[in-house]
Amino acid sequence: MIGRFVYGASAIFLVATTAVMAQTSPDPSVAKSDANKQICRTLQDTGSRLGRYRACHTAQEWFELRRQMKQNIDHIQNARPFNAG
Repeated sequence: MIGRFVYGASAIFLVATTAVMAQTSPDPSVAKSDANKQICRTLQDTGSRLGRYRACHTAQEWFELRRQMKQNIDHIQNARPFNAG
């Protein structure tokens, strides 16, 4: 049950972040020079027209969030199921 919740939450986060990344693809040279610049983005909950929220982070924090998300996705996709029996 918990595994399904974690998998579902990861999938929702993946879809929401992928949509945001597709909308905005920052130039790496700009991101390096303005690492402390505050960037606000509107994110949507999957499956809801009204579920929107605004997230504000620095360019470096957005980069770190994307890196962590990619690492989590790779971990989920590469994890082998445990068969107890």
